[in-house]
Amino acid sequence: MPTRTPRTRRAPIYRDSGFVFETIDEAVETYRDEAANPQSAEQFIYTRWANPTVLETEAELARVEGSKWAMLASSGMSAIEIALSIFEEGPNTGPWLFFSEIYGGTNTFLDQIMVKRRGVHIERFKPGPSGAGDGERFDLAALEKALDTIKPKLLYFEALTNPLLIVVDGGAVIKAAKDRGIRVIVDNTFCTPLLWKPLKLGADLVVHSATKYFGGHGNITAGVVAGDDDQLGLDARTYRKLIGQILSPDDSYRLGTQLQTLELRFGQACSSALKLARLLEDHPKVTSVRYPGLDTHQTHAEAVKLFEGRGFGAMLNFELAGGRAAADAFVAAARGHIDYIPTLGDGRSILMHVPSNFGAEKYPYPGMMRLSVGFEPYEELESATLAALNAIP
Repeated sequence: MPTRTPRTRRAPIYRDSGFVFETIDEAVETYRDEAANPQSAEQFIYTRWANPTVLETEAELARVEGSKWAMLASSGMSAIEIALSIFEEGPNTGPWLFFSEIYGGTNTFLDQIMVKRRGVHIERFKPGPSGAGDGERFDLAALEKALDTIKPKLLYFEALTNPLLIVVDGGAVIKAAKDRGIRVIVDNTFCTPLLWKPLKLGADLVVHSATKYFGGHGNITAGVVAGDDDQLGLDARTYRKLIGQILSPDDSYRLGTQLQTLELRFGQACSSALKLARLLEDHPKVTSVRYPGLDTHQTHAEAVKLFEGRGFGAMLNFELAGGRAAADAFVAAARGHIDYIPTLGDGRSILMHVPSNFGAEKYPYPGMMRLSVGFEPYEELESATLAALNAIP
């Protein structure tokens, strides 16, 4: 029976570990081309190096990001490791400056791997007046002083921090760094390209945990590195090839399909987060709400400037008046609709207790909850939230 070419809008999933060559000369030529640009060869070699299914999703990610190239990794931490590692220069590496309010896994990676094992000189810039770490707003003048004093070769920050949701004037931060010839990496997971595109303002690299909003359903673990510099792209792809951190073809395919609904999902989640923040702000069992879309937020002005009306994100931070006991009661009552899952960006809203997950010594707020707002109907979310609040004694 003759085979027919199926009429489909999607390319197949290429699960091959290696790809066929017809001649020795073809193999020699392909290896030569691949060495110059690991993703450009017409003939694929080995999936750890590059794969057509992965490549297809990377092209879509570059379109979403508005970048010249995008590269998939096996997790968000893999993406961060790749992005940082390509700037290592042996004993000449560093100093590097990191904002203190970044993902806890990144901070642990810096301490346990970059400092302890690789000997990189790392400094941290804290929020508060003069970078004293006693506030919830980053001072640009203090940053410029730190840049001039430390003279870092690389600066790394998140424009919307985790878990306090401090908004950084990302454009000003990038400009301050680039004026001094400093490389810049931005973790843009919380914002997504739908709120802000750091590469357009001069950042060298952007990283994302695609596990979160790009996937958006809590069933994929993936990371993204994106940029506009061809040499950085070559360095990143070469590093990924040698260390073996490429995303699988199956997960790449699923991520590609889920990217098609990113704007719809994230837009709904941002809209719901703003409505819920306003509701919580007036509730008697809530002592404070941190959401950059509220006028009362310490960095609301920075959020308005940075996001330009595109939204304020889908993450919400609020403190319950009854401390840890109230948090326990809220979690128990919310279970089933707002589940306790220590991640973010899932399809339905999920939550976590901040001090027990991020450290009570750094976040001494016993009633603080972090809520990742999903894209379920807002009415369902509001009803479940109010019911959980009412269950608090």
